[in-house]
Amino acid sequence: MKRYILIALLFGTISCQNKSAQNSTAQVDSIANQDFDKNPIGEAAGCKWIKENVEQFFNNENGSNNKMQALTTPEYYEFKMDAINTGLSMDSSLTEFELNQKWKSKFDVATAGVGSGFLISGQDWKKIEVSSCELLDENAEQINLKVLISDCEFQTDYHRDIKLILQNNQIKIADIKEYD
Repeated sequence: MKRYILIALLFGTISCQNKSAQNSTAQVDSIANQDFDKNPIGEAAGCKWIKENVEQFFNNENGSNNKMQALTTPEYYEFKMDAINTGLSMDSSLTEFELNQKWKSKFDVATAGVGSGFLISGQDWKKIEVSSCELLDENAEQINLKVLISDCEFQTDYHRDIKLILQNNQIKIADIKEYD
């Protein structure tokens, strides 16, 4: 009888130890999964990237299409070029209706800055600065930032929501919502 009690105690002790080990593993897993929905770019790196690249685009590069293409995903570049050229009297230009039909499933045409340039709507600028940048939301695929781009000499502000993604280990602009 003592033998059966000893065996039962031994199994009870082993099963309790396994259960506590499982609980500690479950706690570690739940802590690790809390960051699962966050983007690997992060707010600080995303804002730093936007500040450096937007200011360089306007102040050093003078806004070339090649630089714009390097900053954006191929799909957003094609969309924004269509939006910039909408309504122009060129063979490749789209009407606003055609732009909407072509891109409505992927981009919000109403906030695309139709007929205006990349990142700012002004055709002329002096010194462009990123005045503020803050996190709107993020998930594992993208990070959305609220950005204020300013031309201090012309006293003009441009309010933008900019979506960044990682593509081939490089940060790229995947969409911009323009509010003015």
